[in-house]
Amino acid sequence: MLTDEQILAKTADILENLDEKFSKSERSKRKKKCDNPKGFTMKQFCKNQRSRSKKGERKNESILREIEEDELRVLEDVLDDLDPANLPLNDLFSGKMRVVIPFPTTDPNTELGKFAKFFETQEYDVQWDKGTVSATREVTNISDMVASLMGGPEKKKIKKFQMKIGKLFAKIADLSRKKKEIVKNDSEFQKNEDYKRISKQIFLYIPNPGIAGPAGYDLEDLATKYGEYWKNNAGYIKKNIDEIDSDKFSIIITRHPIDVLRMSDFDQITSCHSPASRTNAYQSYYKCAVAEARGHGAVAYVVETEELLSATDTGNIDSAEQEIQEGEIFYDDKRPFTGDITPLSRVRVRHVRYYDTDTPKRYDDGQDVGMPEKRIYGADIPGIADTVTDWARSTQEEVIENMPREDGKINLNRFTIFGGSYEDTAGASGRLKLMQQLLGADIEVEGYMGQNKDTEDSIDANLVGDIIAQYEGECEQIMNEYNDRMAQTYTDYEVQDDGGEGAYIRPYAAFIAKFDVNDWKRLPSNAEEVVWSSVEAITDIYGDIFVPSDRDTPTIRRVREEIHLTIQINFEHPAIAGGSYMAFPDEYQEALQKIDSLIDDRRDAFEAILTEYFRREGQMEGGTYVNLAMRIEDRDFTSYEWDLETDGEYSDSYESTARYTHYYDPEDLGLGIEVLKQIVDSRDFKIELRKQLLEEPRKAINTQYYLSMDAVTVEKGGEIAFTAIFSINVDEPDIMAQLFQELVEGEMDDEENLNVVFNRVLAQAVKARQPASMQTNESIVNNWKNYLRT
Repeated sequence: MLTDEQILAKTADILENLDEKFSKSERSKRKKKCDNPKGFTMKQFCKNQRSRSKKGERKNESILREIEEDELRVLEDVLDDLDPANLPLNDLFSGKMRVVIPFPTTDPNTELGKFAKFFETQEYDVQWDKGTVSATREVTNISDMVASLMGGPEKKKIKKFQMKIGKLFAKIADLSRKKKEIVKNDSEFQKNEDYKRISKQIFLYIPNPGIAGPAGYDLEDLATKYGEYWKNNAGYIKKNIDEIDSDKFSIIITRHPIDVLRMSDFDQITSCHSPASRTNAYQSYYKCAVAEARGHGAVAYVVETEELLSATDTGNIDSAEQEIQEGEIFYDDKRPFTGDITPLSRVRVRHVRYYDTDTPKRYDDGQDVGMPEKRIYGADIPGIADTVTDWARSTQEEVIENMPREDGKINLNRFTIFGGSYEDTAGASGRLKLMQQLLGADIEVEGYMGQNKDTEDSIDANLVGDIIAQYEGECEQIMNEYNDRMAQTYTDYEVQDDGGEGAYIRPYAAFIAKFDVNDWKRLPSNAEEVVWSSVEAITDIYGDIFVPSDRDTPTIRRVREEIHLTIQINFEHPAIAGGSYMAFPDEYQEALQKIDSLIDDRRDAFEAILTEYFRREGQMEGGTYVNLAMRIEDRDFTSYEWDLETDGEYSDSYESTARYTHYYDPEDLGLGIEVLKQIVDSRDFKIELRKQLLEEPRKAINTQYYLSMDAVTVEKGGEIAFTAIFSINVDEPDIMAQLFQELVEGEMDDEENLNVVFNRVLAQAVKARQPASMQTNESIVNNWKNYLRT
């Protein structure tokens, strides 16, 4: 890296080669022409050029807009005596100004790598862009397995399914929890039918349990963890999973004052640490960034490895690290001759000190500790905070070992956090989270970590704007923060003059329920009552957390391959804010914190309620099945001959079955029992039986569909008990549920009609297996005719 003096000495050469330089950095559209009179310092030169430098475009994905030269004056005394040894966290950085570490996002040891590996080990096909998984499983009944072990033919049933990733983990966690409850409450759980059914369902989703998670894992915990991981990272993964690999990104961890000052000057996000040169900046929080830059804290930036190596003309990140110890390295479109690297994301590393007493005489005399935050700004690439934390933990092993303790517990009373007052993990509870982030959630502590704001309090706040501008800036930051954080909820606001010397805030937020377009029979118009009343389906259960339909009608529309239902959130609900107007931005933030947990985190539950509602109303496929399952559960839907069963309560039901058992006596048929069993176990027999059992029901409702049929054959008292099992699930078209209902309530709900079909199909199967001469033998034919009349 060139020093300021070297850059100035070579200004003429640089200007002559601007085209080439900007082409390399993709800045050819922003060619600048400028002169530097002899004798100008670097600071004077940049300030002189500021007025000529036009804001340009770097890359479409560029996310950094930087500070004005005048704003660097707050760091003049720091920059004039810039020695790494005088900056905080010198032990953490091993005396360096900047450290570069790898960021292997898809490595099997990273969270993203483990997450992706799960689907591979469990044999799923993943459609990342759609957020869905699908699988084809071979399902074998226990009786079929026993028969196979006894030398009989191996029988397999192919089952295919597709579902949302979030729903998959929710289903696995729910099944695992129910299974553990049965084991806990039933000493003979292995004989419990619910236990067997749930185990079978879990095996459908987790066919290879031995490699689904780490040794000794708990399935409910694993599914819950992965469900949360997907919820928090789905947006980035869907868009970028196919474009990233383990070498794509690196992380530059820096304590250079300018790097720290520029921590939150982003185009695609708004931060409370932005300088005044940005629109709607507010000095009260910019002071926080200045305090950090004046000797407290560090920042970890994610960059593209290829860009880092190109900017430093090196072949690996270790060599690149050596080249970035001096000068500026990050690109700034407001100031020329800074750097060529564009940060994509960042996380703060807070400056903390601990002491050997609760009341130290000098605050600058303790042991520095670097504690990474959890909050990510910019591109939310999974694993950033964990990677930086792992680095901080491994680099500070001795510092951590010597932390003050009392009776084995970390004594937080001897810790103080420095720098800016704005904390992503705020207050005593937030500082405890910082400690837990570094040491682990299970650490034992006592006391409370203090805060020192002396540096920030000493900074002149002469750029603070009026109250409306300040509220606008703060609310914009809060809005963007939560719009980035929440998956299916968005927010907006208005700031208005209150007629006096203050302002008020009117917030807005809405939840967007999302459905696959293929699940709908038809899309209702916004004028239809079925759309108006959809919000009541939720509020009947959760209370008026959404604005009632008589005050604000939900809107429904198609967005590409999804159906979106937008419902306005009710800020007047006491669990959210208790009112529609707010006096301070903090109240807006507190309300959004509650909305994030009470509404956005419950999006799967709300969508399940709405899905059930729209199914019942006939708008979505599966409504007929839901009503059918509810009637089976309530014993309101019965059949004389068929045993009906559903696998869940009401809308939780996924599959329902109907069973009928017919008994064949080999003596009446003149067949050996083994021959008879081979016949009824044959594929051709089952196909023909299903066809004939469904013939009348299919005619009755005029459909070409067939229901799925499984079968179990058991020898009992010298007879063969053949059980036909028809199944229907919520994912199948409504016409299938109608066919199921017609089967068990119509002509086939009659013992005589069932006997005729079962006997006829057997007679046809026997006849087909006999030689042609026997098929025309009059005595044999008469014998079967007599049998069919019984």
